[in-house]
Amino acid sequence: MVTELYAKWQDYLFLTREMKKFLFKQDLDIFLSLVEQREKLQIILEKLADNDYYASTEGKSLLLQVQQENQKMMIQFHIAFNRLKKQEDVSQAYEGRMNVAGSFINDKT
Repeated sequence: MVTELYAKWQDYLFLTREMKKFLFKQDLDIFLSLVEQREKLQIILEKLADNDYYASTEGKSLLLQVQQENQKMMIQFHIAFNRLKKQEDVSQAYEGRMNVAGSFINDKT
């Protein structure tokens, strides 16, 4: 069971790294697919939980790696979110100016 648990955590670590990569590429469809896969894997990990493994040096090391990669991914998430928010704000500002110009033109014609 320990090797299965280790393998599942390696998969979780891989998915987390991939999530970060696709956030950087701004590919939100693949990112969301990876989120779903990771959520399913998390359910499996909860069922396989082994406190002895988590207390071991190997377990602590692996969980630390997962935590660090998750933090990096969350930083990338915030960067992507802020970038999308800025694009939306610019788009809305542009649309607002177009509406003002359009109503000005309509009023004058």
